[in-house]
Amino acid sequence: MRTRTLISMLSLVVATPAFAQTAAPMNPAQAIEAVAGSRTGEVTGVFEFVVASGGAGGFNVYLNSAANYRDPGNLTIELHSAAIGALKQKLGGYPEDRLVGKRVRVKGVARRVPIGSHFQTRIAVDSIDQIEILG
Repeated sequence: MRTRTLISMLSLVVATPAFAQTAAPMNPAQAIEAVAGSRTGEVTGVFEFVVASGGAGGFNVYLNSAANYRDPGNLTIELHSAAIGALKQKLGGYPEDRLVGKRVRVKGVARRVPIGSHFQTRIAVDSIDQIEILG
């Protein structure tokens, strides 16, 4: 009986650091490294950065952690229509304009996607509930 209790306690101690690491927001470099190292090419988590540039294409809006979206160290938030509309109303303008220079935190799945001749790490945002504007 004591052995089982000891094993249970040890498993909690060993598991706690892994949970603590995934609970903290990842910066762009950490997110890109985690995605590149994953077997599936994606990582679920919380990501945080200052928006350096933004743009729109097709039906989506893109918020980038780097001034040049082609930068290998760039992490991109891909806003879909519902999130765009809600943010536009909340911000009183287009998210790709209003959020440049702002720190944002986003919850979601970061994926490595091919963009022309290079890859980009993106987080798809379907709901305004996934994104928080920190200032």
